[in-house]
Amino acid sequence: MSEVRLLACALLLSGGVAAAVAAATLRYGVGPAPQIAGVRLAEITAAYTTRAATEGATSGDVRAWGAALEAALEEVAGRHGAVLLPARAVAAGAPDLTRQVEAALAHFLARRTGGNAGSAPGDGR
Repeated sequence: MSEVRLLACALLLSGGVAAAVAAATLRYGVGPAPQIAGVRLAEITAAYTTRAATEGATSGDVRAWGAALEAALEEVAGRHGAVLLPARAVAAGAPDLTRQVEAALAHFLARRTGGNAGSAPGDGR
């Protein structure tokens, strides 16, 4: 009979834990689903690559641009509560946040160059 009691206690305990986890998930873990948005990354990258090649960008410039692009993507995604996907991965119906990413990228590059974003290749100007 002690085995039956042990089994019953184990079932009650696991049920209680499951209920507590479910209640905590519903109360604290469920937020609004993120929106999906597209960004024309190929266009942004191609424009930078062309400009960097004609201006003779250094490897440091390229690394700084990549870091600024990453920061811009994170900032725009956070501001819009969105998951950003390359525009080619979105068939239809998602907003295009390319211009917002380009503006944020220009802002991050301007901060890097002391306010003169025109001197950094790929800032979108």
